[in-house]
Amino acid sequence: MPTLRWLLLLLLPTLATAASFDCSKAATATEQAICRQPELSTLDEQVATAYRQHNQQGLLQDNQRQWLAGPRAECNGDAACLQSRYQERLAQLQHAQLIQQRIDNAMPAYRFDITLLNWGERDWAAEGPAIINIIDQRSQRRIQQLRLDNVYMAHGDNGKPLVNTARLYDFQGVINAADFDFDGHFDFAIQNGNDGPYGGPTYRVYLYDTASKQFALNDELSTLTEENLGLFQVDAKRKRLRTFAKSGCCYHETIDYQFDARHHLQAVEKLIEDAQDPEGKVVRVTRETLVNGRWKTSTRRYALDAYYHQ
Repeated sequence: MPTLRWLLLLLLPTLATAASFDCSKAATATEQAICRQPELSTLDEQVATAYRQHNQQGLLQDNQRQWLAGPRAECNGDAACLQSRYQERLAQLQHAQLIQQRIDNAMPAYRFDITLLNWGERDWAAEGPAIINIIDQRSQRRIQQLRLDNVYMAHGDNGKPLVNTARLYDFQGVINAADFDFDGHFDFAIQNGNDGPYGGPTYRVYLYDTASKQFALNDELSTLTEENLGLFQVDAKRKRLRTFAKSGCCYHETIDYQFDARHHLQAVEKLIEDAQDPEGKVVRVTRETLVNGRWKTSTRRYALDAYYHQ
């Protein structure tokens, strides 16, 4: 019996260092399952090694935390589930490629240096967590750094990232810049995925803040891209932003927004084109306009073919 006890004691250090963490301190069902299974312990160490290789400047920290708290934790200690999740994560990390892209044609005064970990799932675009350094073109000094969980960077036929293009139903620019709030300063939007309606692009929208001389995330404008089809249009002459949404083929909604005195968005005009006529002959067009704080509405019906050939 003493001999067996000594053998167990000799084995403990090996078991404790088999995974990427100290198995003697394993507390959760997931950690205990990893420490019990040599294959899982090996996979855990392999994933940790691949993570460290790619985590330049903390690029993968948030993404790794999300994976640990999400896909891995969801297994609740089930060994088969954990093995599958670890193999998927390892393959993802092993196929990932670090991309460094310099974009100096989005805005006159600033350059965007993008470091992106591309998961390599598409030939026509790079997508993954990214760090974006905003560089003052004149002084060549970094004025700000952004960290995003995901950036989607589509390429044109020339292989270069698309910039300042937001054509509906087409690939859009990774960065689109304009004076979104009409204060005389350029703002910009960064495409962070394609999770909008009908798989459309979504953006994180940043407005220039004159006090800090940096760009601040604007939730209102970002939400517009999540609820509508792509990036809003900018009407500099009328100082309006326009969104477009639809339901199927036959219901379209266009909304114009302005900024109010508190610098919040306010809808001021709506156009609803409802062609859901069972016989496919009529389109019902409703126009709503905000006048002195009240909505005025008018509705007319048009022959479908004539209306859409105007």
